Amino acid sequence: MTIKKRLLLSHLAVFIVPIMATFLVLAVSTIGLIIFARGDNHIYIENTIEFQRACEVLHHIVFNHVQKKNNNDVEYWLIGLLAPEQNYILIQRENQVIYTYGNQSLAEMGKQDFEESQHNTEVIGKDFTDINTLDNDFICIEKHIIDNEEYWLYFVTEKSTNNKDQPLESAIERTGYFCVVSLIVFVFVTSFMLSRYILRHILLPLRKLRLGAENIREGNFNLQLEHSSEDEIKPVMEAFNLMVQKLLKSIEERKRQEDHQKELVASISHDLRTPLTTIKAYIEGLIDGVADSPSKQLRYLQVIKKNTDELNNMIEELFLFSKISLGEKAIPLEPINLKEMLEFFVSENNYAWKKAGATVTLKAQDNIVIMGSYMLLDRILSNIIGNSIKYKPEYEIDCYIKLIGRNKIAILSIADNGSGVPEESLERLTEPFYRTDKARSRTEDGTGLGLSIAVRAVEMMKGALTIENVNPHGLMVIIELPILQQEEQS
Repeated sequence: MTIKKRLLLSHLAVFIVPIMATFLVLAVSTIGLIIFARGDNHIYIENTIEFQRACEVLHHIVFNHVQKKNNNDVEYWLIGLLAPEQNYILIQRENQVIYTYGNQSLAEMGKQDFEESQHNTEVIGKDFTDINTLDNDFICIEKHIIDNEEYWLYFVTEKSTNNKDQPLESAIERTGYFCVVSLIVFVFVTSFMLSRYILRHILLPLRKLRLGAENIREGNFNLQLEHSSEDEIKPVMEAFNLMVQKLLKSIEERKRQEDHQKELVASISHDLRTPLTTIKAYIEGLIDGVADSPSKQLRYLQVIKKNTDELNNMIEELFLFSKISLGEKAIPLEPINLKEMLEFFVSENNYAWKKAGATVTLKAQDNIVIMGSYMLLDRILSNIIGNSIKYKPEYEIDCYIKLIGRNKIAILSIADNGSGVPEESLERLTEPFYRTDKARSRTEDGTGLGLSIAVRAVEMMKGALTIENVNPHGLMVIIELPILQQEEQS
């Protein structure tokens, strides 16, 4: 392709790429808003106009859903954007309630009007809509006849005055700014890159680069491109040569990382799938009426809550795992007296440990101060001792925490008298989502990120973490952290 054609295509791309990027940004923003809204952030109705808009949206959700003859109530998820404590929604076919949502205590607010509307001779056999807006209460009653069946929508809202949906409104506003800024950035970057490409590339260097790329594609890395002119193209050639050298050295490392990444993704998928499958099964059981008694329904909900807590715990661990990688920008460090911190930690958790069948003994030297984070140290110790308890034998387990100072290094060891782990597994214990065969059978007890978080947290505090088996049996985690000197403390 000639330079002239490249120039023509670059001008077209200046217009096309930003347009395509805009659609992509809008799609990503929409998905992000949906995910954000389906969390703990709800829409709160504050005035008559917002209530009327909500009625219009509910009309389309409910009656379009009915017209499609789709009995899967899961499609009503949009209704869940409304704050459940502020709203009550009832959908009725003929005299049968097919869906309810929200605060049951609001059901009586306009019940008399709803019942009178159902028996009103003037609306029998006709579509009907009635919206009442009082000082603090809004009521919408709507009826539609679909396939010779009467469908009723009863919607009650208690007016909100606290602007509780400010996070959602703020997210929508920030999304708008993000879309505008992204469009400007895409236009600027596209124009800049295409102009740079046209100016810097001429036919001969392109041909050399193409030949070099073909050699690399064939697996030949023993080549060096030459360019004698001192112009803008020479750095490109030098960069290409450097890339070839580094590429040759990094192929094996890259393959190892790819294998590790595949294993990581597979582990995440595996650990998320189990509670999600359980939650889905029990929700379907509730929808299908399998839980036909209050006690059964309570048991189903308890199972759903337990698995939801597991998912939430895994997400929190993943968030901390990624947050640690940001370093002190995300988690600031401060001087910490290790002995005082350990004593408080042990006293705070001692009752729970004893209840779980563990006895923890602390032995610590005085005057050992490090630069660290209370939150990270608490999480490190909790994860390590928690692992000892989770994978302990049938009998009770003893854990020993020891702190000494040696050569300006604080040595903190946490040991137990459990069964330990196979020697071949020691080096992999700190890999994300790695579990020994024994632990694999108990994935519900943890996320598989505990020791990974521990080792990265220690590294963030300029320390090192090692793991070794204890004779005759047991496991020891050794943490070495630099001691903060007296002059540094001031």
